[in-house]
Amino acid sequence: MPGTHYDSDHFFIELLPFQYKRVAFRILRQAPLQILLRDLNAGYSEHFNIFPDPNALNTKLVERTISACIVAKITSFSKESYVSQVQFRFVEEALFKAFYHLLEFDGLPRKAVMELLAQEAPKTYHWLTKSKHDNGKYSLAIRSRRENTRRYFRYQAKMKYHFIRMGSHETNKVIQGNIFSTGIQHFSKIVNNKLDRLVMEYLQNIKAALQERFPEAYDLFIDVLDKLEYLREVINGVSVGQVDIANAKRFLAENLEHHLDYASLAQNARTESILRDFEEKLNQINRHTLELVEKSTPHSLYEGPVLKKLKIDQDIRGYVDKNKVSPSNLLTAFVHLYHYILLLEKIYNSISSSNYIIIFPEYWVDRYHDLSPGGFAFYTEFLVDINDILEIFMQVNVSADPKVEKLEIIQQRVKVVRIEEKPNLECYLIACHFLMADDETRMTINNALQGQEIVDAFNAADLLDGAGEF
Repeated sequence: MPGTHYDSDHFFIELLPFQYKRVAFRILRQAPLQILLRDLNAGYSEHFNIFPDPNALNTKLVERTISACIVAKITSFSKESYVSQVQFRFVEEALFKAFYHLLEFDGLPRKAVMELLAQEAPKTYHWLTKSKHDNGKYSLAIRSRRENTRRYFRYQAKMKYHFIRMGSHETNKVIQGNIFSTGIQHFSKIVNNKLDRLVMEYLQNIKAALQERFPEAYDLFIDVLDKLEYLREVINGVSVGQVDIANAKRFLAENLEHHLDYASLAQNARTESILRDFEEKLNQINRHTLELVEKSTPHSLYEGPVLKKLKIDQDIRGYVDKNKVSPSNLLTAFVHLYHYILLLEKIYNSISSSNYIIIFPEYWVDRYHDLSPGGFAFYTEFLVDINDILEIFMQVNVSADPKVEKLEIIQQRVKVVRIEEKPNLECYLIACHFLMADDETRMTINNALQGQEIVDAFNAADLLDGAGEF
């Protein structure tokens, strides 16, 4: 199918001297069309930094190398990619601009160029002349994967996704705890570090705002944190099998029955109102977690709905904006407290509502690393294991019209092949390989990714005049 490294025309790359050819395959693996066109205009690419002797670089060979990569890149594109006619015509013009450096013609009519290509580069000629729906290979020859060239180029398109864990190839692994029966480790190192940091920042701001002047109010805010930390410990304890279900029910019920004493805020109705909104949110998570534990069994996890938004969820934006204009320790503490509660809510929704969320893409996330017709790499705070089998649901735009959005949902089973901790991003990178993806799925993903790559290059290029013509 289009998009593979051996479906594109490497003819011009093969003509390069060895060291330039080595750089070309490196460029082809890493650079999108937007960067290739930029580098051609600049007459240089950062990938030539690996050249043994930078002073020995030949300017003309550098341009030929980048141009050869542009030809290989563009001839890998499917003509069914989700782009407009204007955007695809831009691609063809970029291709002919590359020919200028490769064939060294100046002022040669387009027809004569095509005749030359038919003789010198028949695969490129075939790509230029084939119809939109003709995505067959020009030849069946398969080239070796030089410089670890991947089968598919990886890129990002606008997409939302959701995943659930189906199982693992590690059949001898014992998963502890009822809530952990999904196999997803929600209280991962990343999540716990984030919660600990929020606690530290909350305590620092509460101490600065209240401890000396309003010690009773300070104790109340500490009590709020204690309730949250208690809820965290119970959920975490159940999830790893350290707290049995009977004790979990008792602990959650006790935490729910423990009401905050607002007497210290009798003279500050506004702060009391905000804190009561936070308590309502905290109790909502506590109450639904108790229901989750009560209705789950060792072999069946109760699935409830996504938690509805409360008053504090609507008001927090105003508090954040106000704190930016007029910062205060108390408002900053409220913001940190909300982020803590929000993360616990996210954990609850993931545990209880993962399958429920499938039918509501508005709850899906859009932050991921890259995608190809062969695999998917995404970011998550929650941890799975190598060899786990996940079901990925992806919502992609399949419209060729930039003014009209047409969304399509793809469902694909994957296997986790690599996990990397990303402390600076406060998440994990989960790399997955598609399992038996059908041609339609791979083609849809390919067309969406290549379409986005073309659109990004089109938007970044300075090849249009004021009238919008090439």
